Amino acid sequence: MGKGITTSRLPLDKLPDALSEILTDAVRANFDTRQEAIQAGAEVFKTAVEQATPKDTGGMAESWEIKTKYKDRRYVGNTKTVSGGGKENIPLSNVLEHSDNPHNGFIRQCFDATESQIFDAIKKSLSNRR
Repeated sequence: MGKGITTSRLPLDKLPDALSEILTDAVRANFDTRQEAIQAGAEVFKTAVEQATPKDTGGMAESWEIKTKYKDRRYVGNTKTVSGGGKENIPLSNVLEHSDNPHNGFIRQCFDATESQIFDAIKKSLSNRR
């Protein structure tokens, strides 16, 4: 680059580093916005599944958690476990969701029923950040 040429605030040879820093900051801000948006959606589902959890399952309704282990993902899981068939620590949510019982499929049904509310919460969070 030409010696002595400036962009009024910094020498032209420093411009690539300055642009890189600006772009990095933009990516970070976008990342935080995405994480907040998916968290908002997860909160909607967690509330709904807590309310939909069968009341005859002990403390299962109070055992729902949002897991944030992975970027851009949220898992709403339940920590309540049971023992049976010689096994211990079987997730009660799996038993209720996948076995023949009156509660069969209640988690999937809850998600299907609240899917539009989940996405609305995500969209609202994103639009509030603009």
